[in-house]
Amino acid sequence: MTLKQLMLLREIARQSLNMSKAAAALFTSQPGISRQIQLLEEELGVAILARRKNRTLGYTDVGKSILEAAQRLLNEADSIKAIAAEARRERGRLGIVTTHLHARYTLLDPVSAFIERYPDVELHIMEAEPDNIPRLLESNEADIGVSTEMLSSQPTLTQLRGPTMKRSLITPRDHPLARRKHIRLEDICRYPLLGYSSRSRTGQIINEAFEAQGIRPRYLISVGDSDVVKAYVGRGLGIAILPAIAWSEATDTNIHARDVTALFPRSTMTISFRRNAYLRKYAIDFIGMVPGMHKDDLKALR
Repeated sequence: MTLKQLMLLREIARQSLNMSKAAAALFTSQPGISRQIQLLEEELGVAILARRKNRTLGYTDVGKSILEAAQRLLNEADSIKAIAAEARRERGRLGIVTTHLHARYTLLDPVSAFIERYPDVELHIMEAEPDNIPRLLESNEADIGVSTEMLSSQPTLTQLRGPTMKRSLITPRDHPLARRKHIRLEDICRYPLLGYSSRSRTGQIINEAFEAQGIRPRYLISVGDSDVVKAYVGRGLGIAILPAIAWSEATDTNIHARDVTALFPRSTMTISFRRNAYLRKYAIDFIGMVPGMHKDDLKALR
């Protein structure tokens, strides 16, 4: 068994069983990959991939377990390489996976500061749905994940809790709710709602609050981009509930925002990375650049 064979196995998973793409990603040939996996199966005495004639259908049950173990071994190998690269003061790469909201707002200033401080580090940012972030971290396709509260506990990941995500009710400036002293969910539901897609974490949190009260809002549009939502609100087509960071007093002059955080379940920004992974100094510094991170967590990382 070799690390190369395990790397091939991991890349096949990353490429959704597409052997041609896996071969291209690793600068090798498709027959070469197939031969190496066959040699690994012969050595272990079990089938890792389920096949029908020349077609790969998926992983066998034991193959799934072997893939998980291979990913853990390769992650450890990557940590060893990172330790050596740090000692050699070698330029590195930092992969960040996050949602559209945090890419657009939370990370804008940290990314700018990071590029200025570490111009030689290759920075790569990927957008993904919250449920996909753990998978991209575990498979080492990204080093750090930034999201709004993971949906479930991830035993293979370390999670650092950031600040509470505040939420604002966005309305036209002359809207009745802009002047109302106290706002309830029932008040919001009297007007067309322009909201996040239910596939997004923010959309899920908002919908759960309405469902808990037995209220069904009337959605006019459901998208994943707060700038689109604000444009529709500005035209007077409805109102919206957005993360507070998506509204700016300086630029969003035609709409009004007021805090409604207390109406919804508490959620926090979360930074995640592989448990026991070796984080190079520039990765730790990046985490420290993200607003609202706890100083005690950062001290522990250093």
